[in-house]
Amino acid sequence: MKQDEQNTPEKYSNCGQLFRLPDGLPIAPELLTKWYRLWRAEHPEFEQIVFHGLRHSSATYQLLQSDGDFKSVQGNTGHATASVLMDAYAHTQDKPRLELTEKIEANFYSQDLTSAASQPRQNEKPAATKISGREILEAIRLMDADERRELTRALFA
Repeated sequence: MKQDEQNTPEKYSNCGQLFRLPDGLPIAPELLTKWYRLWRAEHPEFEQIVFHGLRHSSATYQLLQSDGDFKSVQGNTGHATASVLMDAYAHTQDKPRLELTEKIEANFYSQDLTSAASQPRQNEKPAATKISGREILEAIRLMDADERRELTRALFA
């Protein structure tokens, strides 16, 4: 694509699409679908997924590789907003969310709540749980929309 643009810059019109003609204009979606079906027929060794499935796979892979950086991936995928991307691909963050939950549970349940020494004295703050701010922010980022709303209400109540 860069070579096409460099060869004839006065005739090149970059439409911003991933798949485009040598002059930079977009390829009709029907033609892309036709080419993809022909390619799929020639390559039965690959899983038979619809063309849009490639976009979904790409977005999922990018989210996993970027540790869930929705904003960066949104820039690559062209979703209107990061929240649109989040709503569609939040499932990619299930593993880190579950790992964080297990870490919090392990820390919480490993505390000895029966000994008098671990009980806070009157007017004394209990010992802080050893969870970093980054882990808390990550947990918040992985929440679904309802959980984020509930947290916001609780914080500003």
